[in-house]
Amino acid sequence: MINAIRYIGFFFLLGSITSPLNAQFINLQLKVEPELSATVEQNLDFGTQVTNSGRTTVQLGDVNMGVFSIRAFHTQNLYISLQYPDQLTNEDPGIENQIPLELDMAYNNQDTNDATNANLLDANRGLVSIHERTQAEFDQEIWKEMYIYVFGAIDVGNIPNGVYTADIILTIDYD
Repeated sequence: MINAIRYIGFFFLLGSITSPLNAQFINLQLKVEPELSATVEQNLDFGTQVTNSGRTTVQLGDVNMGVFSIRAFHTQNLYISLQYPDQLTNEDPGIENQIPLELDMAYNNQDTNDATNANLLDANRGLVSIHERTQAEFDQEIWKEMYIYVFGAIDVGNIPNGVYTADIILTIDYD
């Protein structure tokens, strides 16, 4: 009985190998690019300050302003928001002195890194198109780049020396 099962199994296997195959094969390859990418082009830098140096300002267009680039699909709208604390704190937890911090944000959605063409965002948030488009541009590149500029001021009073920092969060949501 066992030999009969072996022969039946062998003939079944032989029959399936020798019979013509009616199969279709599809070789499908997809390249999916992310819908959005953000890059820090330059960090916001107020430079080295000394005690009682007063107010230091980094203006829109200054070499020390923060610059971010965002690459996205040309029809996307972005909701951008900047969140930051009111003060910089010393890295030494024993020092309670703080430095007041004020920040502003602007964007340029004309596909160039040029702060002279930037638009301010009221209250450091807003909904903007990745690119100001014209009808003729719809047939061209599908990926566009915009730039976000962060600038502002600090006021250094009578504080101990040290490194003062804060977490600044730039949030970009897209639809």
